[in-house]
Amino acid sequence: MEFKSKGGLVMESMVKSFKELTPELQAHAGGKGSMLAKMYQAGYPVPDGFVVLPSAFENGKLNDKAWKEIQVLSNDIRSNNQGASFAVRSSGLSEDSAQASFAGEFESVLNIKTDIEIQEAIDTVFKSRESERVKAYSSVQGMGYSHQIAVVIQLMVQSEISGVLFTADPITGNHESMTGNYVFGLGEQLVSGEANAYDFKLLRPKGKYKGPESFKKYASSLYQYAAKLTDELGCQQDIEWAVAKRNLYILQARP
Repeated sequence: MEFKSKGGLVMESMVKSFKELTPELQAHAGGKGSMLAKMYQAGYPVPDGFVVLPSAFENGKLNDKAWKEIQVLSNDIRSNNQGASFAVRSSGLSEDSAQASFAGEFESVLNIKTDIEIQEAIDTVFKSRESERVKAYSSVQGMGYSHQIAVVIQLMVQSEISGVLFTADPITGNHESMTGNYVFGLGEQLVSGEANAYDFKLLRPKGKYKGPESFKKYASSLYQYAAKLTDELGCQQDIEWAVAKRNLYILQARP
């Protein structure tokens, strides 16, 4: 994958931080990677990270140049975050679209620390594009089985509260309120159903909160971010978020 710089020189871009991922490159970063970069650059509270683009892989394996770039970027994050751990997730070019989310179909690897663990996690996530469950989901969606995939490596937020927010009711499509739920701890418990979720609503037009007291102090901030995202993107959003050390983070948004 080649791109021309302003000077006309041909450069190969393989690994880019959220800060560096330009609109031109976002088209190759998949749904998750491009959205995280957009939000990070726009000032949303997105944990730091970077995207390994599809061009970093040759014959199904990560090439050496890309691996060196990954080590530099991961060490930069470590230097600013003592005891940092990482989440390694897929960002398929057909993932997190309005037509198909692929949520939970590709592999994710969480809470990893060392370079060796990062390298192994990238391999696991990249190979998952050929798994039987991805093929089955693709078939149901009427899509081909061959998926281009980028990989997102992001600072892991040690969530005290994790949740999702739908800016329109996911069942009725009603826009009168935003509806969400959350669990205490990591969000994977919410996705898997391991923990009982707490439900809440944010009523339009001002975001009045209706729900348990434990999330009330963060509700106004979440409403403001969600309303801004919906307005900027021109469509209703499915937002993943977390609270850690009294700070609210946006972990993902998709149509």
